[in-house]
Formats: sequence, structure tokens, C-alpha cells
Amino acid sequence: MLMTGAAFGLPTTLWLTDGCLNALAALPANDSLSQLADFGVRCVASETAAPGYLQVEKLSAATLRNLSSDCQQVLVF
Repeated sequence: MLMTGAAFGLPTTLWLTDGCLNALAALPANDSLSQLADFGVRCVASETAAPGYLQVEKLSAATLRNLSSDCQQVLVF
């Protein structure tokens, strides 16, 4: 869904929570997730997120809260 939206020019941001990043860190690297930025998907996380194999843009808590107000649609996975 993320790549399809980005392919059609829809501004697409994936907000990865700290818990999600911790779970992903315990799994083998996933090429599809690693390539999201190459397809125009902006990946963001909190400033406190642990580093992992995914390239994420770390944002302040206030900036993350404002993401939902700037979006036309929010999907939670």
C-alpha cells in the first residue's frame, strides 16, 4: 500500500514506533522495508528510537503529533 501510494505521487509517510523498530531489529533485514525510501516513502520515528537497519528520519514528539493533523488519511498497522 505504501509503495503504491508513493508511485502515484501521494505523499506517503510511515511512522515507525519504538516498539515496532525494536521488533524489526529482532528479525532478519527485510529488503522491501529497506527500499521504502527509494520508492518515495518517508520513514519517520521518534528521537528516542534505537538505531536499526532501516533509515528513518528522527522527529520530535511534537512534530510526530502534528503528522496526523497534516494527513488526509492515517493507517495504523
